[in-house]
Amino acid sequence: MNFTVVLVVLGAGLVHALWNAMAKSLHDQFASFALLNMGVALVCWISWPFVGVVKSAALVYVFFSVLCHVGYELFLMGAYRRTDFSQSYPIARGMAPLLVSIGGLIFANEHLSAQGLFGVIVIVVGIVSLAYRRGGGVGHAQGVMWALATGVAIAVYTVIDGLGVRASGDAFRYALTLFSLQSALWLIGVVARQPRGWWPGSRRATIGMCGGLLSMIGYIAVLWAQLRAPLGVVSALRETGVLWAALIGVLLFREGRLRRVLAPALLVVGGIALLSLG
Repeated sequence: MNFTVVLVVLGAGLVHALWNAMAKSLHDQFASFALLNMGVALVCWISWPFVGVVKSAALVYVFFSVLCHVGYELFLMGAYRRTDFSQSYPIARGMAPLLVSIGGLIFANEHLSAQGLFGVIVIVVGIVSLAYRRGGGVGHAQGVMWALATGVAIAVYTVIDGLGVRASGDAFRYALTLFSLQSALWLIGVVARQPRGWWPGSRRATIGMCGGLLSMIGYIAVLWAQLRAPLGVVSALRETGVLWAALIGVLLFREGRLRRVLAPALLVVGGIALLSLG
């Protein structure tokens, strides 16, 4: 794994934390995720005729990935409605490397060393520390469950897309095909569920659509890296966005003390680093 790939994936982690913060900042989560998909749709539909469609061998991966991505957004929306950003994001993203490593072992014959296994334990400790909050109540517990479900969806689509982009051989074609179908499906659901009244105004619409563009840029970078490095390592490096999310949650959203959030987030990042090196 060369230095350029490492930098690209680390940058993707920062971009991912930023667009999630933009989605969280819009109080109407239904509208925010609709706008995210609208921003993605505009770019994809304009670019698709010039880039082309993926190879037929990758279409089955695209189909299942679309379903997983839609589920991921629904779970993430539920988590953001119920928990703090500095908590739900690290829990969801910390779960993914654990499950992706298992998926890489089963489907791509990628094995973990003893150091990688120790990294798994450290991540689990960090996630449990983030999930525990004294006096959180039922709503908090439900939010944690939604965040954990988000992590499962992330792990599943990461493995599917890692295999799919390798079957395609072209990260851009794969990404545009995936996001074109995903955003179309989401927008159809928006119109069917709430045809009027969900548009939040020009300022919030701009934030949401720009967040969608960032999400696509970050994920294309990840797909590009998955052509050049093991699935588990790419996923682990990208999840350094957990640390950015913890900082954003405390400094921007005023979600408690920095020490209370940063310490378990650092545990998650440290475990991810051990996992990537293992």
